[in-house]
Amino acid sequence: MQTLNSKPRLQWAMLPSEIMYHILSRMPVKSLARFRCVSKQWRNYINDSYLETMHAKRAAVNDPTLIMIHKLPSEYPNSLCTLSFLEYKEETDTCTHLEVRTDPPVMDFMCKRWSYNNVVLGSCNGLLYSSQKKYRDYVTTLVVIHPLRGECYELPQLKTPFNQDPAWGNRFSYDVKLCVEWSCGLGFDDSTNSFKMVCIVPRKQVESPWCIDPHQVNEGLCTMVHVLGTDSWRKIPQAPSYHVDGEGVFSNGCLHWLASDDPDNSRLITFDMKTEEFGLIYKPLRKGPPSMFNAHLVNLCGQVGYVYIITNHSAEVWVLKERVWVMHCEFEHKPCLSNSRIKVLGFWNKNGDILVTHEGEKRLFVYNLKGESFNEASFVGWEEEGRKDIQMYQNSLFSTRYSVKNLRNKR
Repeated sequence: MQTLNSKPRLQWAMLPSEIMYHILSRMPVKSLARFRCVSKQWRNYINDSYLETMHAKRAAVNDPTLIMIHKLPSEYPNSLCTLSFLEYKEETDTCTHLEVRTDPPVMDFMCKRWSYNNVVLGSCNGLLYSSQKKYRDYVTTLVVIHPLRGECYELPQLKTPFNQDPAWGNRFSYDVKLCVEWSCGLGFDDSTNSFKMVCIVPRKQVESPWCIDPHQVNEGLCTMVHVLGTDSWRKIPQAPSYHVDGEGVFSNGCLHWLASDDPDNSRLITFDMKTEEFGLIYKPLRKGPPSMFNAHLVNLCGQVGYVYIITNHSAEVWVLKERVWVMHCEFEHKPCLSNSRIKVLGFWNKNGDILVTHEGEKRLFVYNLKGESFNEASFVGWEEEGRKDIQMYQNSLFSTRYSVKNLRNKR
């Protein structure tokens, strides 16, 4: 005899496939990640590429998610990191309140303990990447993190053409480690349905073996590519015209970096994930005063953003739309943003409000476009001990279908 509890499940099972796809395509990604555990049938629906296509068409209306990575102090080469989701709680005239949530479940992973770098080096299609340090050989290994599944995939150790150069000795891995972390990027090749990690490292020793500044490594560059799910890196013949700098931002099939040693200081480096070829595009012309400034790239809901931070004056946020730079907003440095150590994390909501962090004090602000004002964010569940790294996480249905455990099993 049919019970009351079994009747709803039977009704769901009897729904036509088109209706199921229509309903699921309107669900948040984090909900779909949990729904995969309901039954094998639901898992098949959510893993279907047809649903992925439907969901992608509606993804633009979904707000990105904030994540907080709490890194505990450690005397060892690696530190324990805890990844939590931050949820919007309420907003007043002067403050935005966020809550540290444990649903989806919090995940733990190991990362390098150095404090002057962010834990997360970058992201692509719902996957994050970080680094770990191997204690015995002092080599840094890149890792890919799947927040919605709570999984971590370790890439094979990167070997470069001067891996055995005796002139470097033990110092080699220390210098190359920094080059790898400061010149890598994760992208997706839709022609092969695969993720690729791209690293640009020097072919040979720089003039001073004790120099660890990758900006001075501008000759003899080598490009190494790893396809997630394989067990090795491969060297490709193409190399960029200049050394890359900062986070690699993936958008429209290409990775984008700042060019660290461009004599004109006017271009960005691109890497096409399908053809594996480099290119150059011009950066936007800033409108601010001719004073000192720094710049960084940011992922603005799937589009490349270019941010000018003009010292003690203002900030400009530009967006690359169909190969044309468009000014999104400009805001002056308020007392709460008194120096240049600020960073734009991304869009806060579908209205285009900007999330800004003060890296020196680890304070978080929301810039309201309509009101041209700042709200500081406060946190419920924010521990005092250890370092906090706040990142904007762009949910992707593809990330729920792409399991890094499957990657690990392929190796």
